Amino acid sequence: MNKTFWLSLGIASSLLTAIPSYASSPAEKTPVNNTKQSVRTIPQSKATGTSAELQTVQIWAGHGVSISFYETDETIKRVWLDDPSRILIDVDGCLEGLSNSNCKNSGAGLIHLRQINPIKIPGIPVATNGAHLTVVTQNNNGERKVYNFRVVMGKGSPQYSSIQITPDVTQKEAAPPDSIIVATISRGIQVAAERRWITPSNPLWQKLQNLVQELESGKNLTGAAQSSGVSSKLTERLLQLGTEPTPTQQKIKPALHRSTQQVLKYRNN
Repeated sequence: MNKTFWLSLGIASSLLTAIPSYASSPAEKTPVNNTKQSVRTIPQSKATGTSAELQTVQIWAGHGVSISFYETDETIKRVWLDDPSRILIDVDGCLEGLSNSNCKNSGAGLIHLRQINPIKIPGIPVATNGAHLTVVTQNNNGERKVYNFRVVMGKGSPQYSSIQITPDVTQKEAAPPDSIIVATISRGIQVAAERRWITPSNPLWQKLQNLVQELESGKNLTGAAQSSGVSSKLTERLLQLGTEPTPTQQKIKPALHRSTQQVLKYRNN
């Protein structure tokens, strides 16, 4: 066996060691790694606006999750939960539709969601793919934004306790991202996924996506890894994977090497 084989085998073993033991287990099994990030952050542009993505919020039995808008200095004005048969919603203020009395000063900054035993509500179908939560906010200038979330029942041990909506970092505030680091880490994640060492259903997958987002925002690798809950050992393995030559490049390199030798031989003659 050649050196390339043993090097690839060594990197594969190292990556599997760095990834928590639940990474290759089904999503519904309880993760072995007990170290969890308490707070999950979502930039504003990822949850509202024309480029927003539908954000999934998990809540676990006996472990509710809060969605905070404190960082954005926005006031929650209205909320709608399309299937309240399994989810109880509360806010840290007074909102029309959630209070038994009329609100003189309608507004809140935080939403709390928790599971309840399923109840039948006439005329409301059960959301089989997650309950849709709509949040309308207003800033100090009177501008309103609409946020959309998909609320699902979490399985296994809780992954976070709170979700913070954070302001997007402007280009002036952010350092330019290191495009090489971003590309290498992204490539490393792609290689790990292609080799089935990690799949989108694993809890670690979202942390790796957050790592790329943090790097794209201008954070250095150490800061991005810490805020995303990714170990330094794993980032090193991803960098190694991201710099591995592709199968095509592995075939081309010897050919290029032989061509170079021929050219040098011709010139020496």
